[in-house]
Amino acid sequence: MMIFEYHRWLALTIKEFQQLRKNKQLLIQLLIPPSLALVAFGFALNPDVKNLRLGVVDESASPQSRELLDALTANQAFKITARYPSISQLEDNLAHSRLDLGIVIPFDYARDRIRNKPADVQVLIDAVNANTARLAQGYLSESLMSTMPMPARHVESVARIYYNPGAVHAWFFTTGSLCVMLFINASLVASALAVREKEIGTIEQLLMSPAQTAEVLLAKTVPVLIIMMVVFCIGMVTSMVVFGMPQHGSWLLLLIAALLLVISGIGTGVTVATFSASQQQAQLLTFFMLPPIVLISGAFAPADSMPKIFQWLSVLDPVKYMARIVRAVSFKAAGFETMWPELLALGAFTLILFTLSAWRFRSQLQ
Repeated sequence: MMIFEYHRWLALTIKEFQQLRKNKQLLIQLLIPPSLALVAFGFALNPDVKNLRLGVVDESASPQSRELLDALTANQAFKITARYPSISQLEDNLAHSRLDLGIVIPFDYARDRIRNKPADVQVLIDAVNANTARLAQGYLSESLMSTMPMPARHVESVARIYYNPGAVHAWFFTTGSLCVMLFINASLVASALAVREKEIGTIEQLLMSPAQTAEVLLAKTVPVLIIMMVVFCIGMVTSMVVFGMPQHGSWLLLLIAALLLVISGIGTGVTVATFSASQQQAQLLTFFMLPPIVLISGAFAPADSMPKIFQWLSVLDPVKYMARIVRAVSFKAAGFETMWPELLALGAFTLILFTLSAWRFRSQLQ
């Protein structure tokens, strides 16, 4: 039985670093685009809507109706683009996508308001984009309630928002994007480097060398691991600087979790490489596997809102646990005593995936 040799592993690791250093294009792709992607996702995935085109039919033409319209336009979500004398004209423009929504204020609106009675208005919404339609309906309801007198409102609630007082959506999306990119990039790079040995024929040299499977695999893992940890730190700092995202918790806990996720990604990538004859084939297999992992991870949408079967499958998704850790540590200052179940799950995935990749890789060296 051969013994793990530190000097032999170090020589192989230095070789891998030298290969990465020569591949400057890959290094640039790993270090720069992730930060740009985080900024883009933070802005592009923001669900808030602004300047929705609002059409108005004001049959009341009263101070009360003008007060209502002022309340609506005070919210940046709406912008009155046209006023119509009849509902049919408003509906026609809504049908031709010239408006996003319309509001019809009845002639008796002012009378009901003066009597402190609930006043009805008709709202027409273009729901081709269902998400925008739901948000528009929510904004409208909030604006309409703000114009109602207290007797008509019956109950008034006071809300206190914790952990994200400004309700900044970018914090949720950038943390999710960072976790997804860590796993995907680690898988893709590890897969590409492993399958490259087949393409250039060096896998045969490894077969003839005294190097053990563990030495070869660890040598290929260390450079990717270091680069991805740098990517994680850059991503966190970028989110903090651009979007003002807090980091209240332990950096050590975050780094340990990121380390485990990256090793899980590397194990996945190496396993895929053992089933591939070329880098193109490895990329296709990886892209086939990764979308389900991303979609059920809860990185971009809460897993609890998914069908039950996807909630069950998400238990097998390492990205899910990483996203929970990053958000809880950064926003709530959660510590090891709180996040140990997620860390334990990540550790289990790391052990399973890396062991599987070592077994598959060993079969190629025998």
